[in-house]
Amino acid sequence: MRLVHLTDPHLSSLAGEKFTALRGKRWSGYLSWRKNRSKRFLPAVLDKLTASVRAENADQILLTGDLVQIGLPAEIQQASEWLRSLGPAEQVMLVPGNHDIYAGGSAESVSGAWSEYLYSGVSTDDAGMNDRFPVMRKLGRLSLVGLSSACVTPVFMATGKLGDVQLEKLAGLLEQEAEQGQLVCLLIHHPPLTGMTKWRKSLDDAARLQAVLERHPPLLLFHGHLHHNRELQWGNSRIYCTAAGSSVADASYRVIDIDDDGDAWNFRMTLKSIAIGARKEVEFLAVDEQYWQVSKA
Repeated sequence: MRLVHLTDPHLSSLAGEKFTALRGKRWSGYLSWRKNRSKRFLPAVLDKLTASVRAENADQILLTGDLVQIGLPAEIQQASEWLRSLGPAEQVMLVPGNHDIYAGGSAESVSGAWSEYLYSGVSTDDAGMNDRFPVMRKLGRLSLVGLSSACVTPVFMATGKLGDVQLEKLAGLLEQEAEQGQLVCLLIHHPPLTGMTKWRKSLDDAARLQAVLERHPPLLLFHGHLHHNRELQWGNSRIYCTAAGSSVADASYRVIDIDDDGDAWNFRMTLKSIAIGARKEVEFLAVDEQYWQVSKA
């Protein structure tokens, strides 16, 4: 089984948007894009990464949010086209990020445009976005579980929240999958544990999520939000953050190969990051490789 993790592509352009037409928090987001993000996150880099990811022939591509900048309908449509270029919905599993659900109305636009990638096997009824999560995809003995930590926040805040409904559902789901002997891989945009980032970028209910995960820990957890490659070994769990997918500095993705030998799960993680060749060509080369095994006993 081969998985690929990428995150935070920040692929959309605000070049055609008028600052005077924006309201509230989107003002500050637009200024941040114009001053910094438009120079740090480049479509050309993402195009090369997308092609490299497709060439990995993954069984599932795991995408942990922040496809856009300030959650405008035009951006969300741009992201829809990119999602289709990355792969079909049955191969690409998406959870939203805080920039996707940036302001009022963003959640409705995202739900409508990306529903196939977000809600695999989940009824798209009138429930709020976060109440439709967790979502789960099963591939044999592997269970992929997606959470939504995205919510609208005040200016200069980038926190996330799961809420009571999602946490309760997750607790039951993890218990069920543990009883069935499934390998669980968890996807979330914000760092899942307490103390992993500054308070203004953290998950508000990280302590509650951590308590749920301690009872039935997933062996793999992937998140985004921090824009850099980071990792944490937490008991038998490996928690990975991957650098932003369009970053001129360190755009990256991870390839995770999983083998079930009956008695144990065998893992290989390869981190591939941007490299500029002698002729200024962009490619993605392996910069780290890890092997480990977790007994089923």
